[in-house]
Amino acid sequence: MPKAWSPLHIVLIGFVALALIYAWATPIFEASDELWHFGVIEAIVTTGELPVQVVGEETAWEQEGSQPPLYYLLASALVAPVNLDDFDAMRQPNPHAKAGIPGAADNKNLVLHETPHPLLQGTALAVYLVRMFSIVLGAITVAAVYASARLLAPERPGAALLAAGLTAFNPMFLFISASVNNDNLTIALCSLITWQMLLLLRDGFMLRRSVILAVLLALAALSKLSGLVLMPIVMLAGLWVAMRRRDLRGFLVFSGSVVIVWAMLAGWWYARNLTLYGELFGTQTMVAVAGPREEVFTLNTLLSEFQGFRISFWGLFGAVNVLTFEAFYVIMDILTVLGIIGLGRYLWRSRQKREEIVRIGLLALTIIIGSVGVILWTAQTYASQGRLLFPYIAAINSLLALGLVSLHIPARPVTAALALFAWLVPFASIAPVYARPPRLQALPESAQPVYARFDGVELVGYETPDRRYGPGDSVPITLYWHVIEPADRDLSLYLHAVDDDGNVLGKVDTYPGAGRLRTSTWEAGAIYADDYAVPLDETAAGQSALRISVGWWHYPTETLITPLAEDGTPLESVMLMAGSFVGGEPPALPPDIVDVPPVTFGGLFTLTGYRLADGVLTLAWEGKGTPPANYTVFVQVLDETDTIVGQGDAPPSLPTRYWRSGDRFITTHPLYYPEQPEPGTYTVVIGWYNPDDFSRLGVDYPDAAYPLTTITIE
Repeated sequence: MPKAWSPLHIVLIGFVALALIYAWATPIFEASDELWHFGVIEAIVTTGELPVQVVGEETAWEQEGSQPPLYYLLASALVAPVNLDDFDAMRQPNPHAKAGIPGAADNKNLVLHETPHPLLQGTALAVYLVRMFSIVLGAITVAAVYASARLLAPERPGAALLAAGLTAFNPMFLFISASVNNDNLTIALCSLITWQMLLLLRDGFMLRRSVILAVLLALAALSKLSGLVLMPIVMLAGLWVAMRRRDLRGFLVFSGSVVIVWAMLAGWWYARNLTLYGELFGTQTMVAVAGPREEVFTLNTLLSEFQGFRISFWGLFGAVNVLTFEAFYVIMDILTVLGIIGLGRYLWRSRQKREEIVRIGLLALTIIIGSVGVILWTAQTYASQGRLLFPYIAAINSLLALGLVSLHIPARPVTAALALFAWLVPFASIAPVYARPPRLQALPESAQPVYARFDGVELVGYETPDRRYGPGDSVPITLYWHVIEPADRDLSLYLHAVDDDGNVLGKVDTYPGAGRLRTSTWEAGAIYADDYAVPLDETAAGQSALRISVGWWHYPTETLITPLAEDGTPLESVMLMAGSFVGGEPPALPPDIVDVPPVTFGGLFTLTGYRLADGVLTLAWEGKGTPPANYTVFVQVLDETDTIVGQGDAPPSLPTRYWRSGDRFITTHPLYYPEQPEPGTYTVVIGWYNPDDFSRLGVDYPDAAYPLTTITIE
């Protein structure tokens, strides 16, 4: 292979290509904290000054205004010629956004978009320019990781390729690298520091390297507080070199360079914190702005949040609410465990090689101290994200790769597989989340026609599975909207799952398009397919038909939009049939229920008891199968000539086609007499029939009617 096409070059080319795809797949301000990171940049460009944090004051930068400023200063210089007057218009928040909820099926977008990919001008151009800057920083990180792994295990060249691949083709690293985020500069600088530290361990002190390390440490401390973690590690490395080589003078020059350069380049920002906030690091101010934890942080808290921490190291996109395929996380868990096992095996075999043990030990210490720092930070505010360990990715992936190749896991196939999956993620997991609903030419034949008009839009159909749901389930539903004319304001849509009594069992509040389509921007004449999954409450209880109540309102004023029928008359509500709901404990039987020998009707329903009091008959049933239709209970009061004098027919509250074997239900039947019967004794018979054709379910009694009891009328 020609030198120009070394493994590192191929990985870098692949990384840049993929990072550009991730930048395309993620609309502006939808990457993790990008909205507020860019808010800092915009403030610097607009005012020429760093933002000042005021607790309780709403700003465009929120907690990010407490961050060290180097990334923002560089980015603001890059976009200074760009007109940012449209920044406020571009960052309009989605009032229904579900940030930090990976399981949410809708409203994953933080802001409202005219289109997912606006013209490259104004703020949009500036955001993409800074994203390109971040991608360059990501490429520097990949190269530094490769160089670090080569120094860590020079006799195992596969480790360098695999370490670079684990970095370049980690979907989360690609996602962050393709966004406006100060992490990118910090990660690049910390990776360079790791590389230079390993060179220091190999070659000893040199003035040039001492100055380079001093500058990198200072710049890292001016980029993010996590950049401070490497300072004690590097000083330990210097101390080891001084002891190993008996070079006290070299150590004094090195440590003096670090202190002097840090004070010159980074010290001013920490002094500014003391002046403005009365604290060196500004972390308490940042916590106050971001919001402190409301509960006590314990070991159980740490363990309960580890799942999200683990996932967000490999791939948790958007506003911490977009996942990729579950199998990917499992595979990466397996690779991580194998890497740890392999590293332990390598350490055991290299226990006599002091230099190797020191190199591995310092990298491991970097990860440990970095992890402790993340834990201490997340103990103060909600920040359990694995990507916060990326500043130490050179140490993490170098050790992981060394462990894997020590188990003879081939570097090239693993790297190629990671690259292939990383290419799939933006198309399969990220871009679809922000895509606008499809525009249709006509209502699909599979849709159930319906009509209701809300201002300039008509609900013309819907689709939802006709099935039974329980607590914690989600009810999928597609609404079909026909646009008469664009609205002059952005309206919100509600979908409430309700039972027969009107109790709300679950709801979705949203802009149309699951938050991605604004009513002020949709096209006249279009039919939009609008997909949702209405989550049902985990504690919901009852047995009932299920309906979805649909309506519109104006979020800022909370004004409801009155639905209209085709003739223009107002509708009280718009209810769409959506199957049934069964949840909670079976209904409690009345205390004075009369047990009866089980009687089964048509092999489907077994009567187990009854109660007759105050003219109301209550029947207790147990399902024995899955009925093919919705049956109704008939109740008849017969005189001695079998003439019907009273009735109490009623269907169950839960249509019988949703009954299952073993289910228990109660039906209630007020007895109705068209005319007052003569005094005497009457027989009450019951049974089941299909209201479509009035055919009765079989039971071993005349006319398929079971004589339940007698009543006396005086």
